Amino acid sequence: MSEQIESQPDLNQNPNFDRLGNELEAFELMTAGFVGSILRAARQIPDDRWNWSFSERTPTPRETCEHAFIWLWCDRQQIQVLDRSLHRPTPDLPSDRESMIQMLQDEANEWRRMIRSLTPEHLNEERETWDGDMRLIRSFLFHMGQHIIYKAGQIWMLAFELGLDGSGPYEAPYPNLYYDFPGCPKWPSPRG
Repeated sequence: MSEQIESQPDLNQNPNFDRLGNELEAFELMTAGFVGSILRAARQIPDDRWNWSFSERTPTPRETCEHAFIWLWCDRQQIQVLDRSLHRPTPDLPSDRESMIQMLQDEANEWRRMIRSLTPEHLNEERETWDGDMRLIRSFLFHMGQHIIYKAGQIWMLAFELGLDGSGPYEAPYPNLYYDFPGCPKWPSPRG
């Protein structure tokens, strides 16, 4: 267990994306790695936009970071604290941006430590969930990977709307343009 941690001691270092060696490295990249993406966007959000959204139906940057943290904290507790009677409510969340960013960074580091302490055999161990069901550790890790990648998309959409990433109208990369295929329709289709 300690050998695994010593081989990658830097908690800010992701596994090598081009050479993922196992499922645990993929889960680390999906959780702690994508928290890094959330944090990069959150650090760009001005303080006066921290609790802003372009719609009442979409979360604010603050809510996005809080929701990411809450479920990371909850699922980690479910994995590590086997006696459900010892589970505790999530910590109080700070209202200011810098403190929330630090809290989320610290939780990502806890996830790195936890994932690096696991072996492939641990992935098939069951844990009790918050609602009393049983779930494999693998399932908790997958749940958090999905959740964090989703939250990263949410906060980057807010960053796009604020003009913090890219300039001008939305223009996504389109594979057919790179191939230079003749006669392919333009993408995306005109909005209307």
